[in-house]
Amino acid sequence: MMTVKYRIECFECDIVVRQKDEAHTLSIQSRKTPLGNGNRLAEYASEQEAVHAADQLCQSYTIAREFGYHLSGGEFVRDGVPSIEVVSLLKQELDASDLKSLLNREAIKHGIQQTG
Repeated sequence: MMTVKYRIECFECDIVVRQKDEAHTLSIQSRKTPLGNGNRLAEYASEQEAVHAADQLCQSYTIAREFGYHLSGGEFVRDGVPSIEVVSLLKQELDASDLKSLLNREAIKHGIQQTG
């Protein structure tokens, strides 16, 4: 059985850390369809790592929304630019300034007006 260890509300979804045995799973769950375990994104060895990733995901999503992205499955998506895989982004451990720079570079590279 999976036990919810951490949950944060982030816009239209909940970011959840669940524990089963020794594994800690990070997932995203829409509040529109709250049944089930949501979209599993990554697994971590410790609760601390998973909670850090959950907080980082909400911060990243907040910034990505400022740049016109939305969350679809496990990716940040915006018309006209390649989608950004959430797990890959989390592994980079970018701070807010670095993430804004990355998203701005992507917008410029693809000829899109940045909004953030």
